[in-house]
Amino acid sequence: MTTSPSDRGILIFTQDFDPTVDPVVRTLTARGADIVRVDLSYFPQTLTFTTSDFDGERRRLLHRGREVDLDRLSGVWYRRPTAFRFHEQMSEAEQQFARNEALHGIGGILRSTDCLWVNRPDVDAVAELKPYQLQLAKQVGMRVPRTLLTNDPDEVRALVSAADKPVVYKALTGGVIHYPGAFPSGLYTTVVGDEVLTNADRVQHTICMFQEYIEKAYEVRLTVVGNTWFPVVIDSQALPTTSVDWRGENHLPYGPYKPLPDEVVAKTQRLLDHLGLVYAAIDFIVTPDGEYVFLEVNPGGQFMWLQHDLGLPMDETIADLLLAGGPFRRGEVTQVGY
Repeated sequence: MTTSPSDRGILIFTQDFDPTVDPVVRTLTARGADIVRVDLSYFPQTLTFTTSDFDGERRRLLHRGREVDLDRLSGVWYRRPTAFRFHEQMSEAEQQFARNEALHGIGGILRSTDCLWVNRPDVDAVAELKPYQLQLAKQVGMRVPRTLLTNDPDEVRALVSAADKPVVYKALTGGVIHYPGAFPSGLYTTVVGDEVLTNADRVQHTICMFQEYIEKAYEVRLTVVGNTWFPVVIDSQALPTTSVDWRGENHLPYGPYKPLPDEVVAKTQRLLDHLGLVYAAIDFIVTPDGEYVFLEVNPGGQFMWLQHDLGLPMDETIADLLLAGGPFRRGEVTQVGY
């Protein structure tokens, strides 16, 4: 008997405290969906994976008595789960071996689970590589900031000394540093000055990204949920705390809704095709001349703050996507305003 996607289960991988997931879970529950929410940190203590073809094909996940048939899933939402947590009595070498085995085993099980993924972890891992994003964005015809990636101090000195416009430093990852016994601190995008010439030797400790500073009229945070897109104008130049990096302010200044131009939609579609993403948070600068400049894609970017601030139906849209099941097909884009 054929089973419709709504009769199948939905599996959500995320950490214990994730208020972004909660509204989506409530929406799915109200629609009668069968949901299992787990974190990968439960493995191997209370979470088990099993695949076998000794007695017929069996592929399952089991967590505290709740079983998930991995072949009867409508969708999987893979959203920021935390790492495997092995028994503290295991030595460091034993934990490293167990971790590698789990990465290969569970990674292979998940990769061969055929349903809608938002997004599959191996897709996320490639898509979040910022230099790769920038190269693909150029290939599809987008403008991107001129960029230097290096750990060579001489390259940085030469760039800053010869630059005809301001240069910014930007972390390749989220820029969060976890100091022991303290709250995590973040590295925001920063305009560099002469101090970088004095301290350029520090870049040799890791790869660093420097970009030209692009003059802004405003910025756009685009949240892509399947074929439903939520472009939000951020009036970043309205406040000094948001002019370089809008993450520097908790209460953002929003501008009026402006749908993306057709040309930007088409280029973004091609970029998403290359990256294979179903969900993405994409950042653009819009220059005073109205040109869109691509900054980055975050495959697991936050979105619930936009729902709270602007009343956007993001939880319902993600629930619709997971219930519809897969495989996902990119099609005509619907842009949602506020």
